[in-house]
Amino acid sequence: MGSDTAKGATPQQAAITKINQDAFLAAFAVSGTVRSAAEAINIPRSTIDAWARKDTHGFKARYTEATELFREYLQDIAVDRVKNQKPNDNPVLLITLLNAHWPEKYRRDAHYADNAAKDVMAEWKRFVKANKKAARDSRSDDASEQDTEREQAVAEAQKILARKANDNQRDG
Repeated sequence: MGSDTAKGATPQQAAITKINQDAFLAAFAVSGTVRSAAEAINIPRSTIDAWARKDTHGFKARYTEATELFREYLQDIAVDRVKNQKPNDNPVLLITLLNAHWPEKYRRDAHYADNAAKDVMAEWKRFVKANKKAARDSRSDDASEQDTEREQAVAEAQKILARKANDNQRDG
């Protein structure tokens, strides 16, 4: 385990270091980049690197926790976008960020055995089916086109999930 204080640091200097680390980690958990978090608290990147190298105040474990918080923050955005997505919305940038920050869960070649996506798609399909007739009765032809586009998007997502499941079975 790393040292709790830097060599020769006074208790006051150690306390300031801990406060700076806490501020950096809070900024990192929101921004997701060392550069922006370091700039936010006006600390050079070399200081961050030294904290990690020396594991000052248990920095490595706390940095890992902040990384996890950022990953979950990205996932929260993804879930919100899926809930509010329109047929023409493009989630490529968000998917790319999820792939980069949570590869074992979101990369196509990841071997993460979870049926959550399949369950969400099944629930979405039930929702669309249950509301289809009411939507047709109350919407114009333009809205019906959106329903058709949404159904096509759901069908395409199901195809992708089926391919992924086949790939996982073949690889696993």
